[in-house]
Amino acid sequence: NPALISQLKSLEIDLFIFSCEGIDPQGALWDSNAFNADFKSILLKRAAQSLLLIDKSKFNRSGEARIGHLDDVTHIVSDAPQP
Repeated sequence: NPALISQLKSLEIDLFIFSCEGIDPQGALWDSNAFNADFKSILLKRAAQSLLLIDKSKFNRSGEARIGHLDDVTHIVSDAPQP
């Protein structure tokens, strides 16, 4: 929806809390579909801080569409250290 995307790009976000389908070995964040990935990518870029909630089963996995990179995330909460 172009109108929704336009509105999201104008938001000022203090904290974006999210999860993803996987993190590949290069640190790219992936989601299971392009719409969700686009939505999360915009919010990640607009947020002053971001909190990624992820469990160890998501490490070394990719998905259908790229959200961004671990370098874009300010805080990570996980049940295991990142490999």
